[in-house]
Amino acid sequence: LAKIGKLVALKSEAFSGMVELERSTLSERSRKLFTLSALCSATSDFLGLKEYKTQQDAANEAIKFWDELANHIPEWHLVKKSKMTAGEIRRDFVHSHGVLLQAFGRIGSTLNSKTPNDYSKLRNLKKINWSRANAKDWEGRVLMGGRMTKATNSVVLATAFIKTEIGIELSPDERKAEASFNKSRKAIRA
Repeated sequence: LAKIGKLVALKSEAFSGMVELERSTLSERSRKLFTLSALCSATSDFLGLKEYKTQQDAANEAIKFWDELANHIPEWHLVKKSKMTAGEIRRDFVHSHGVLLQAFGRIGSTLNSKTPNDYSKLRNLKKINWSRANAKDWEGRVLMGGRMTKATNSVVLATAFIKTEIGIELSPDERKAEASFNKSRKAIRA
């Protein structure tokens, strides 16, 4: 997986020059949007248990998905064009953190399992307000007190939310997590 992740980082249009290949964390001033470990985890979720003849075949499959996904997240392009810094994007948006990258990988896996290489539903990503200030959608899912959380449940909740927004059926685990999340939200409001 590390080799596949590195191939994706180096050869994809989406991630070329955007992945920190040496450190496992990003400083506030880093010019990179993602760590290699986050990309490897997300790519692993995308590839799932599907068998590939070679690592290059697996990387090529992942590159197709990630490049298509990046077309629907304009802020990533702003960083590539030096119109915004990576730090500003990570500070202001949830989509540029490992937990969301992993959710995207899971969504890609679902899409690929239903209709291989049909990522047309990703067009609906533009409907989502990715701002960290959007507490209505993100607080309790991937934000706790305004801070990003890396909890496994956050990946599941982010995946469920995005799938719902772009019109993809939830898995049983995602439905269960979403129901529990909504129940706890109602209890807090009451």
